[in-house]
Amino acid sequence: MEPVHVPPELLWDYRVPPEDPIWRLQRIAEWFPAFGRDRATVAQLYAHRGDLRVPPEVRALIEIYEQVWHEREAGGAGR
Repeated sequence: MEPVHVPPELLWDYRVPPEDPIWRLQRIAEWFPAFGRDRATVAQLYAHRGDLRVPPEVRALIEIYEQVWHEREAGGAGR
């Protein structure tokens, strides 16, 4: 798993975030889509969405973002 960057804005209670990648993804997912919309983070959120405690609507947003990134990479949709 690639290292997960947690934006400083999401680390109000930590000077240094825990190394656990699922903890990092969980923190980002709690604030998605305000944070974590970049391609690398969306790919990891999508890959580990089953491990994250998020409401169904956040899980659906992660899936939509993954689909749109996939379409962009494939050259479709012109987004």
